[in-house]
Amino acid sequence: MSNIFDKLKSGAGKVAQEAKEAAQIKKIELDIGGLKKQIETQYHQLGEMTYQSSTNNTPLNPESANIISKVTNLFEQIRLKEEEIKKLNTDIVEPQTPAQAPLPSQKKVCTNCGKENDPNVKFCSECGTKLA
Repeated sequence: MSNIFDKLKSGAGKVAQEAKEAAQIKKIELDIGGLKKQIETQYHQLGEMTYQSSTNNTPLNPESANIISKVTNLFEQIRLKEEEIKKLNTDIVEPQTPAQAPLPSQKKVCTNCGKENDPNVKFCSECGTKLA
């Protein structure tokens, strides 16, 4: 009976961990959305500067180099956050094999009748003898 509870507890823990990782991914995706919004704002400012410079036949404002640097930095932040998401997705997708998961060849053999039993059982399914 405790084996069933152990499996339920293990499964619940795994689900909780996956939910936590999914929440982390959503948070990172929201962060990326905010960074993209900042890039749009910088593009808008750069566009206005370029337009003003073009219509007034004046050189581009030196502030434009600062804006371009900000945009480059924002793209780098997005790239790093996308890498975080990839890592989290890899952690979720990769099957986690529990340490206690028995291999199929690890059957318990009953000393009384010779029947092969699953390694998780305590008594022989054929004769009821307690298994080692």
